[in-house]
Amino acid sequence: MSTEIIYDCRWSDEVDEKFIEDFIVVENEVFKNGYTKGLFKKKYIDNIYGKSVVEVVYIDDVPSAARGLWRNDIDGRESYQPGDTCVTEACRGKGVFTEMTKRSVAMLPEDALVYNFPNQNSYPGYMKMGWHLVKKYDFAIFNKKNYFEEHPVKMDKQYAEWWVPTDNGLMYVKKGNDFFLVRKMSKPLCYRVVACVEREFAEIFQKAPFGIFFYRSEKKNFYNSKLGLPIHVVSKDENIEYIPIWKIDAL
Repeated sequence: MSTEIIYDCRWSDEVDEKFIEDFIVVENEVFKNGYTKGLFKKKYIDNIYGKSVVEVVYIDDVPSAARGLWRNDIDGRESYQPGDTCVTEACRGKGVFTEMTKRSVAMLPEDALVYNFPNQNSYPGYMKMGWHLVKKYDFAIFNKKNYFEEHPVKMDKQYAEWWVPTDNGLMYVKKGNDFFLVRKMSKPLCYRVVACVEREFAEIFQKAPFGIFFYRSEKKNFYNSKLGLPIHVVSKDENIEYIPIWKIDAL
């Protein structure tokens, strides 16, 4: 008996309730992360930049894979970030991941920027596909001058109010006249700087207590590999020089 595979790839302004429900079913089956309709709506429907590409794959009418190309512009350029990619066991060995990637990317304008923040396992795959490494960041002790040299783009208020969750453990710290969102690290009294933000947004959060602050840096030092894995920023465009790491969908 042959297997029927259907690829339903749409712009996010064309989805219906069934599509959203099927997308969420696959996300929760694979990741078991409590993916909700509210998150889907926030990310793909109420996106401040415009519509995204979302896809559900059906095997014999059963939702079995999903992925999104999340609209998340860089420096005024139409840009997309692959995410929410999940494939159930029913899809294994059928070329589903490759095919749904081709179909979703084919919907984008030719001049759109596509970038991502792959983990250690998927990074080599991006390189084999011809993507380009934009930056590789480890950790360095926070110094405001050095931070702004490496991360010159401040998170704007509109983006912060749209995307940054206020209930997931973020805090803030003031350095001079600047305010930074920070997150606790696994080491005691250690915090990672997430982004520089406006004062009125920072003060929504609790102020961080005493500690040692680090930031993602290209600089090499003895903290590398001791405080966490490096983060890679990759893009299909070899001419892009900087992508803010706070553009990652999981802050």
